[in-house]
Amino acid sequence: MQDANRQGIYYGWYIVLAAFVGNFMGVGTSFYIFNAFIEPLCKLRGWTRTELNIAPMLGYIVNLFCILAYGTLVSRVGPRILMTLGSLISAVSFLMLGVSSSLWMFYLFFMLLFTGIAGMSGIVTATAVNNWFVLKRGNALGLATTGVSLSGVILPILALAVMERSGLFDAFVWISIAMCLVAPLSWLTVKTRPEDCGLLPDGARHEGSVVYDEEVFRNGGDASGAAGRPAHWTLPMVVRSQAFWKIGFSYGLSMISVVGVMFQLKPRFSDVGFDGKTAMNLMAATALVGTAGKYVWALLCDKFSPRKVSTLLIFFNAAGLGLLLIPGSIAAVVLFILIYGFAMGGVVSTQPVIIADYFGREAYPTVARYIGVIVGINCISYPIMGRSFDITGSYDTAYLIFIVLNLVAVLLMASLKKPSLTSPPGPLSH
Repeated sequence: MQDANRQGIYYGWYIVLAAFVGNFMGVGTSFYIFNAFIEPLCKLRGWTRTELNIAPMLGYIVNLFCILAYGTLVSRVGPRILMTLGSLISAVSFLMLGVSSSLWMFYLFFMLLFTGIAGMSGIVTATAVNNWFVLKRGNALGLATTGVSLSGVILPILALAVMERSGLFDAFVWISIAMCLVAPLSWLTVKTRPEDCGLLPDGARHEGSVVYDEEVFRNGGDASGAAGRPAHWTLPMVVRSQAFWKIGFSYGLSMISVVGVMFQLKPRFSDVGFDGKTAMNLMAATALVGTAGKYVWALLCDKFSPRKVSTLLIFFNAAGLGLLLIPGSIAAVVLFILIYGFAMGGVVSTQPVIIADYFGREAYPTVARYIGVIVGINCISYPIMGRSFDITGSYDTAYLIFIVLNLVAVLLMASLKKPSLTSPPGPLSH
């Protein structure tokens, strides 16, 4: 690894690659791919959209407990084991979704799917990347999280093509096989942190010294900027911080719309008159723009205030979603793809950046797992979308609710201030 670093290849970028693949397969198979599966599953098995939407809601509730557990485990055993086991659990669970003929079986395996997905993406991959970067954190996390949206471009279209050629079950089989490949990649590639390998974050060269404190590292060894913020955060310290609650609810409220809209955007386009392939291509285009958004918004956090960047992107999230309410307008659809797609991409990529920026690199897994519980309120998006469609025949009511929630998130993020605690820090709570 040190040889690679001397040749100009910092090993942290291999961690980014592994995180990219984990995010791609994890989020793609638990989220985006159901743009291809929702309509055929409902038709084949006689389920309503509300009934089907209960599955990801239950899965996300399980995911909340996994965030707490994996936030502890990733600090103790490292991301390598979690990503390897998570991909294998996910692959088996996804395959079983294809043979689940009853709702209770579908719900059960969806919950198991999320158990595995939480280990191969999310807080685990974000921690893996965060451990290796400080000054280039936004750049690195932006690249790693582009896998989230890029999966929305590729996996639903791939699944639809397999279904049209071989049937629904074969689509589940081939995607499951692809998920298994994340295991050897993670096992062979992922290392916990640069200090364990004799390196420093970002590939920096500090001869004879290792800088652990985030603010000191940012200031080139000057400790003055670190005063007032503890290196380690316990749970009581975290919950006393307004930043914790504001970050959690800002991203939670904003993610409600991202999850609700993107999980079934293809059915939305079909419902308003587009044919199946066109609807899928429009969804994929939105995800593709989101891929660029993930990288650009996170990169902007390296150059400007992460708070201001996040406030702006959440506002555009609300504005872009409003365009989808304009009936019969191709121009509105195009603008929705460009504005909403670009904005929603940044919601996922900037969250770990702002948590690490406000609480520090060492404390990231501890703080992120608790913030993840608050962000978990986005699971209500699934029943909101399902009930909106089953009652009114449209998702418009759900979209109006999402716009209001995004505007509340804008106000919370705009008022965010850096935490400052005068009490002595306790030991890092895992």
